[in-house]
Amino acid sequence: QAEQKKKRRLASRIHDEQAMHERAIAELEKSAAKVENLVRTLLQEQEKFARIREAGDGLTEAKGDLHWPSDGKVIAFFGRQKHPHFDTFLQRKGIDIKANQGSVIRSAFDGVAVFADWLKGYGLLLIIDHGLGDVSLYAHASSLLVNVGDQVKAGQPVGAVGDTGLTGDSMLYFEVRAGGKVVDPMKWLSARK
Repeated sequence: QAEQKKKRRLASRIHDEQAMHERAIAELEKSAAKVENLVRTLLQEQEKFARIREAGDGLTEAKGDLHWPSDGKVIAFFGRQKHPHFDTFLQRKGIDIKANQGSVIRSAFDGVAVFADWLKGYGLLLIIDHGLGDVSLYAHASSLLVNVGDQVKAGQPVGAVGDTGLTGDSMLYFEVRAGGKVVDPMKWLSARK
């Protein structure tokens, strides 16, 4: 009886954890849809930003040469990923880079900051427009060093890594969109030495 009771408690705990993770996944998917709409809106309304034309000529020529936004280790990759504990899949639109709390976030390429604010599921989020519908996203920052409309250069410090997501760990979420479509950041970043 004691063993059965123990098994029931364990099954109940696993069920509760699975429900919690399913809610978290649903929340992340909602947040991802919000970012999708936000990026679309920013790209459609970029004429409203006085300096947006100075964003640049896009990222195409820089494919494979973008600056790393953080010195940390990549712990989650782009694409379809299986949840480590539950039999569910996520479609990841970017990468997670584990880094020390407060470490520097750098711009991957020249551009103009078009969004710098808190967004549920992403924490403190920075979006940089590189021109021609190409943008980079930096999420879970503890602070930002640029404001909307500021021009940034490749490698320029733009913020600090934080712990503002659901991971419970300090990390940077980094995403690249070329022509408004999500692409694998690893194919756009320079090779690490």
